[in-house]
Amino acid sequence: MKITEVECLVIDGIYPYVVLETDEGITGVGESFRRSPWVTKAAIETIFKEILLNKDPLNYQEIWELLYEVASTCGPYGSLLTAISGIDTAIWDINLKKENIPLHKKLGKKVKNYIPIYASSMRRDMSPEEEADRALYFYEEGFKFYKMHSAYPEEIDSPRDKTLRTVEAIRKKLDKNIEIMVDVNGAYSVNKAIEIGRELEKFEVFQFEQPVHVTDLEGLKSVTKSLSIPIASGECCYTVQDFKNLIKKGNPDILQPDVIKTGGITEFKKIMSYLGKREIMIHNTQPLISTAIHLHFLSINNSIKLPLEYNIEQNSLIDNPIAKNSLNIKSGEILVPDDYSFGIDFDINIMKNRAKKI
Repeated sequence: MKITEVECLVIDGIYPYVVLETDEGITGVGESFRRSPWVTKAAIETIFKEILLNKDPLNYQEIWELLYEVASTCGPYGSLLTAISGIDTAIWDINLKKENIPLHKKLGKKVKNYIPIYASSMRRDMSPEEEADRALYFYEEGFKFYKMHSAYPEEIDSPRDKTLRTVEAIRKKLDKNIEIMVDVNGAYSVNKAIEIGRELEKFEVFQFEQPVHVTDLEGLKSVTKSLSIPIASGECCYTVQDFKNLIKKGNPDILQPDVIKTGGITEFKKIMSYLGKREIMIHNTQPLISTAIHLHFLSINNSIKLPLEYNIEQNSLIDNPIAKNSLNIKSGEILVPDDYSFGIDFDINIMKNRAKKI
């Protein structure tokens, strides 16, 4: 089998999807991280396309290493590696379709049919009372965990920060009926993170995520050592080596890999193997391929007890579907798909019609 065509579709002007055609008529669909979609498209169609043409998609490891090597000449992280994620997931899609099996069968033995998810609220413009009402709504929908983003990472230690007031409002509304997760995306200095963290301890929050900038690993270690509540980090780690560095220098309690940031399934498998039985809570902000792949990985792993992130914001790919089927979400859980590949059947014609041009 050979790859005959490579295209990156920026659907609705936001979401980059990779489409790979083969000489056997099998089409692979992959997903890249949604930030900088036009940079992702340019990388795929100018840097990587010529490398991919005529390659055998069965050689996914060899292809991944070649793409990574080429990307490293201009910095492998950020958009270039997330572009590789889209390519790699499309290559895996081709292979799984050829074998006519779901991803979980390729990874191991499925031991879980349903995966718990948590409601991840991405809005920063809500009042504490509005956020509390939103948490109540999702609690009544069956969710046991709720994550909020009430800080302002573009303003370190911002006086506009609503984190503590929002946590307090949710506790008043729901008491301890729901677990509160606080993600500030590196919005604090080390001292401020510890100060806020000590208040969060009083509210018994479930986790405190990325309290300081992702590059400040020594600061992260100081925060982790100073607080009793679990500290989470890892969404900006892209390779096994990044996680080794994070654990050695930052030592957070909870680790957060994300398949569409790590260059796809090929590197994600290695990361999950390296992390072993450490505390893992997978980072996941996109509702289709990203979510589906993570479900398959979680379905074969009994040691991971923490829920999967699920972005609760409106998304045009869900409201106006590009797929012929959807993931089955009910009462804060998702059914692990048993259909071949990732379990999502995309309509390529709709995707191409929705793809924006620069």
